[in-house]
Amino acid sequence: MRREVCDQLISECEQSFQRMGADFYEVMKRGPEVVEKWKRYAPLFQQLWSNARNREDLTAFLIAGPDPSPEEWETVLILIRTVPYLLRNYLQDAAKSLPPSPGGRPRELTPEQSKEICLQIGQLYGLGVDLPDAQKRMAQRYNVSQRTIQRAWQQRAKWNSDSI
Repeated sequence: MRREVCDQLISECEQSFQRMGADFYEVMKRGPEVVEKWKRYAPLFQQLWSNARNREDLTAFLIAGPDPSPEEWETVLILIRTVPYLLRNYLQDAAKSLPPSPGGRPRELTPEQSKEICLQIGQLYGLGVDLPDAQKRMAQRYNVSQRTIQRAWQQRAKWNSDSI
């Protein structure tokens, strides 16, 4: 994995957990406890997930296996019946701690791309290329609309004030 991909993946995980009010590394430390608690059921759930493409496949998978003991059967039924409530409570609590959606359409260019585009436009302009032509070239190079490039160009003053 390339270093920049690795860094982005880690940053995304850290930021996602930060938005939920949790520390990514603290949650990861607690992960083994959760896995250990549910470990004995993990193989069954993994088999169910891989065979639950439709009712017929799931039926064929379950019929091919052994019948559970009465104790196992009771545990499975209790687990199946309580999972929706556990998930509902957990998801509601998690949802309350999340920030609202930022709204709007996602940006097509990252801030780093916008800066690079403005630098390239500036270089082209310095070489005598007309501003609209330089913007058109960048739109083609980055596979975005010319209007997206124009918006990035309009925001260039913000980066100069940020870097001071």
